[in-house]
Parts: sequence; structure tokens; C-alpha cells
Amino acid sequence: MRYVGIVCLTLTFISGIFIPRAALGQSADQNVQDLRNQLDDLREQMNKIQARLDQLGTAQATASTSTPSAVASHQQGTIESTQVLAQIAPSSTQAVGEQTATYNEFSEDTVAAPRFDNVPLDRKYEGFFQLPGTQTILKIGGYFKSDFIRDWKAAGNTDAFVPSSFPVPQVPGVYNVNVSIRPTRLSLDFRIPTTQIGEVRFYLEGDLFGTNATTPRLRHAYAQALNFLVGQTFTNFMDPDAFPDTLDFQGPNGMVNLRNPQFRYGLGLRPGMTLYVSIEKPSPDVTFSTPQFAAQPNAPHPDGTVRLRQEYQRGHVRVATIFRSIAASLPNGQSDTVFGWGFNVSADVKTFGRDNIILAAAGGHGISRYIQDTSGLGIDAEPSSTPTPHLQATRAAGLSGAYQHYWSKTWRSSAFYSYAAVHNTALEPLTTYNHATYTGGNLIWNPSGSSLNVGAEFLYGWKVLQNGEEANDPRLQFSAKYSFVKTKTER
Repeated sequence: MRYVGIVCLTLTFISGIFIPRAALGQSADQNVQDLRNQLDDLREQMNKIQARLDQLGTAQATASTSTPSAVASHQQGTIESTQVLAQIAPSSTQAVGEQTATYNEFSEDTVAAPRFDNVPLDRKYEGFFQLPGTQTILKIGGYFKSDFIRDWKAAGNTDAFVPSSFPVPQVPGVYNVNVSIRPTRLSLDFRIPTTQIGEVRFYLEGDLFGTNATTPRLRHAYAQALNFLVGQTFTNFMDPDAFPDTLDFQGPNGMVNLRNPQFRYGLGLRPGMTLYVSIEKPSPDVTFSTPQFAAQPNAPHPDGTVRLRQEYQRGHVRVATIFRSIAASLPNGQSDTVFGWGFNVSADVKTFGRDNIILAAAGGHGISRYIQDTSGLGIDAEPSSTPTPHLQATRAAGLSGAYQHYWSKTWRSSAFYSYAAVHNTALEPLTTYNHATYTGGNLIWNPSGSSLNVGAEFLYGWKVLQNGEEANDPRLQFSAKYSFVKTKTER
């Protein structure tokens, strides 16, 4: 405005002082009027410019002093979240601690996991961008991964290390080499800010582990708002934040791991503590048979789970339970229903520097479908050995532990051990799976700030059948992964 005033005063001074009125005729008066009209137009234009500058200045001041919200920042390319802490009376709930947010896992499953109040692992929403003409923000995630695998014995599953798939007996002298890109995955993470229900999240993810060599497969498809979740994602019974950092796609055989269609609701109890309940697709895993008979499983009721989690800055502790109704036909022509139940306890704790330790234990009756190594074997329930045949929920258990160590900012290693077992009935064939172990270690290089991860891993698995026959396999795996979205600056 200072410059506008100077211009106006100058023109007024010129028109009123430097033009002698006695020397002006009719044409001179007309020139003066034209100059005054031009001056009025100039003043109007300058007023409009100043008004626009005032609006921009007010908007900038509001953005810099307001509380964090889901708005796009053109200068930083980030979106600040109002949901750093969930608003639970009488105090806020810490949904994501430092260890959970910074934990490095080769498979990046922690990114896909639903969070209380949709709080992201990265509070700055790095990698998100605003869809033009909308308030919706989107992050295109995922990675390209290639595995080079060498087995010294017949391994059954050549793309993932699954001890339960080892053939028994193993043919001597048989080994296998495989190159696979099937772990490659793509994800879409939509975030929609609303004034009524807070942030709404839609998450989609797929990989190439379909029925054929590189057939796309849906992994996640869910929506969450107000801590109500509907869709397919990790079962509420498992803990995706307690998975060891392995190159192997499958991971430890004793871990609870399943993606399931479900309805879920979460509730904040106190700072750092959340409670989730879910109703999930049952799908009883029962396949026992005789030469004259094949079981026909059914599910009278959905699976129900309850999960309690306590979050800390240095890690978390989690306890979950599951309740199931498993039904199937028996060899005598009758049908029977059995109650299944189980628990899963897990913890991830930061130790020294960036190192951390992971421990998990699961057990129960009729939960084989939810444990890595026994899922799909058809042993959720088995016929009993009593004179009156009836269905019996199979006892199952899984244990796992891992330690992740950082040699430097760019080099890290993990050592891990896992065990899975079931207690079979006498009517089960002697060739039925009984127990197995999964052991290994790796070395991973991640150039500082880079999306590239390269690593080598040694795995050893041992499988034992009910009759005592066994099989084992040493595996060496080299993997390279490049994430599609790079959010850090290389140094």
C-alpha cells in the first residue's frame, strides 16, 4: 500500500500543480479529466491486488499456527495428522510407539496392518499426495522383489520355506534351484479426512502368489473408520508387528499368520492400551478321510477373537484369544461339532541401540488353520479313538523368537528360531504331520536413505511325522527388494 499511495499522490500532484489552469483550454480540461479517470482505475486495481495479498497472508498464518491436520503441504510435500494420539477420555491413547514405527521388516507387513484411529507409522504422511479436486490423499506403495533360492534337498514348496511341505521320504541327491519374483507386491493406501468421523482409510494390496506362477492375488482389501473395520486383512488373532525380519516370504513356521475377511471394532482403554474384538470368516480346516469316506466340514458360527495390546515407546505387548465352532461329518455317518479355542501372546522390545527382540507363543485346540506350518493340512479337528466316534479339536502349539542386530546404519542381521506341533489322535494316519522346526539367520544391506534392500539368508527346517519319519532341508537364499516409493534422501 505504501507504493500505491506514492503513485496516487504523484499523479494528483502532477495534475493539480504542474498544469497551469490559466493556460488550459477546453482540450486541456479534457486531458485532465482523462488523467483523473486513469488514476481512479489504477486505484481500483491496486485495491484488488492488496485485498488478494491480504487473503493469502491470512491463509498462510492460519496454516502455520493451526493444529496438525490432514492437509497437503506444497512446500514440504507432506500431510500432518491430527491423530498422533487417539482422543480417549480422560487421556489420549498412544497408538504407535517409536519402536513400532521404526521397526525394519523386509516384507513390510507393518505398513499394511490396521492401526487404532488410523494413525500412520509415519506421522508426516511421507509419500502421500492429494488427488486433484478432492480432499483424498493416496500413497502408491509396494516393492519389486526377486529371490534366488538353492535347496540341498527336496523342499516341497520352492518359493517359500515351509517345513510341513517337505516330502517324506526324501529322495537322496535331489536338490533344487529357483528364481522367483512372486513376492512382488503393489498397494494403494487411501486416506480421506472428514469432520464427522475423522480420517477414513481404504487399503488395497496384492502380490503374485496366485494359483499359477505369477497370478495376482489379493492380500488386503479393507476400510476403517471410527475404529470399525470391514474387509480382508490380518486376523485380529495375529500380531504383524512381531514378525521377524526374514528374507523368506513365509517366515517362521510357529507364528500365527492368516489374512481373513472380518468385522472388527477397537476401543481405547487407557494411554497406550487398546482392545479389539472381531467376527471373522470361520473356514474349518478338516480333511480326514478313509477309503470309503471323506469328511465334509462346515462352520455353524463365525470365529470370534479378542485382542488386548499395550504400546510403549520401546515396544509392545499383545495378548489375543480366539473361539471357534468346528463341525464335520464322521466315518459312521453322523456329524459332530466341537469347540475350538486358542491364545497368542507376543512382544517386541527394543534392547540396545536399534536392536530388538521378538518373542511369541500360541496354543490351543482347533487353531491349526491359524498357525503358519499347519494351516491347510486339514487338522483343525480329528476323529477320536474312543468306541463311539466323535470329533476332537486337535491340540496345536507354536513358538518363535528372533533377535535383530544393527551392525551399522546400513547393515543389519536377524537370527530366529521357531517350532510348531500338533497332538494327533490315534485314528489319524501315521503319516500325519506332528511337529517341525524353522531356524535361520541373515545379513541385510540397506544403503542409507535408499529404497534398495539386498540380503543373504540361511534356513534350516526339520519335519517329523506321527510315525517318527522325518525330513530336513538346508536352504540358501539371496534377495533384492526395491520399494516403489522413495521417501528419504540418500546420504
